[in-house]
Amino acid sequence: METSSKPAIFFDLDDTLYDHLVPFREAVREVLSPAEGSVDYKELFYTVRHHSDLLWPQYLRGELALEETRVLRLERAFAEMGMELNHEQAALVQEAYISRQYRIELIEGVREQLERFLAADYQVGIITNGPKEHQMNKIRGLGVDKIIKPELIFISDAVGLAKPDPAIFAHVNEVTGTSPDQSVYVGDTWANDVVGALAAGWKVCWYNPRSRLPGSAHEPSYIFRDYKEFGELPIG
Repeated sequence: METSSKPAIFFDLDDTLYDHLVPFREAVREVLSPAEGSVDYKELFYTVRHHSDLLWPQYLRGELALEETRVLRLERAFAEMGMELNHEQAALVQEAYISRQYRIELIEGVREQLERFLAADYQVGIITNGPKEHQMNKIRGLGVDKIIKPELIFISDAVGLAKPDPAIFAHVNEVTGTSPDQSVYVGDTWANDVVGALAAGWKVCWYNPRSRLPGSAHEPSYIFRDYKEFGELPIG
């Protein structure tokens, strides 16, 4: 496809457009009823995300079923945090967690930023890992499908490529007719979002609301903690 001169900005979905921690925390509270203050939900959730990233390649290779992957990440994360969670409990937490992921809201300031870039004539889209229908249900739940064109939504299971493989970013450039030097990616995960997009030659805005330390020597173009700060960045 002929390369467009139009700049592009693509966003991650989970924990970038909405706060993934909220449905997770509610699911754990419903199923396990831990004593108030006994669980560091932010650290636990970060550990779940970490194990999800570790297990995802096995799912993509067909070595693990999707539900097995989801339950196993919970079992391993809870164990790493020194918390007891048997297989049945993990399955119940996962079920409660999934049921809440379609009743979510955009992080404050996100809608305004999507609209800002659309008004500036950027190609605005999403690149996210996950099963197609599951991720699309979240996108519909957020109402983002009314803002972003469907042809600019790229979901790993539908594409056949997944972050952090830079090939998924190259695929997006090829399909949309954009170039890496005019493409920006916004995401929260160091390995998947920052490292993957930088390897593809994109600029990267690292959304880091919880002040995580970088996971390597890679250098994102910008780091921001909230979308008010993001709106003040000199992107372009």
